[in-house]
Amino acid sequence: MYRGLILDFGGVITTDFYGALRAFGIREGLGAGAVEHVLRETEEGRAALAAVEDGQLSQHEYEIVLARLLGVDADGLLGRALADLRPCQPVLDLVARARSAGIATAVLSNSWGTGVYDPYAGYDLEGRFDAVVISDQVRLRKPGEQIYQLTADKLGVPPSACVFVDDTAHNLPPAERLGMVGVLFSDVDSGIARLEELLRLG
Repeated sequence: MYRGLILDFGGVITTDFYGALRAFGIREGLGAGAVEHVLRETEEGRAALAAVEDGQLSQHEYEIVLARLLGVDADGLLGRALADLRPCQPVLDLVARARSAGIATAVLSNSWGTGVYDPYAGYDLEGRFDAVVISDQVRLRKPGEQIYQLTADKLGVPPSACVFVDDTAHNLPPAERLGMVGVLFSDVDSGIARLEELLRLG
């Protein structure tokens, strides 16, 4: 029986994260894949993302770098890029059901820094979850194994009794190496069904 449920924020607790980035790219006239290209395919973009996620680069500094790489205005960039994100209510409902069943729940999020833009505002994560781990605040980031272990420790549940859910495939193997069951969350209905099965919430 699994006793811990650990969820990524963007794209799991929220609506489609990568869809929001693509919509922003279209709105700005950059093309749907522009932001993902900068984040994944350019050396400076990858380095800046890693640095903001583990707290080495401030949110404001990150916006300046990202804006330059994209060729857009830096002012309020992250808020504009993620303007389409909304709570994924079926997931929040599942979290409430899991907690009622005695399962400890956590958020594990790679952050884009603490600053003017707060993607977590309005979600009441502290009230909805037993533990909240934000990468820049703990100076660790996925896919480093330490942040998964830290989250399990905060829940008081061994990794082997935890289910970890993320919408980014490369974040799953480190959790699985620790003994967690990894779930790639690419579709709300099938993702919820898989979690209900694993957690025996059907």
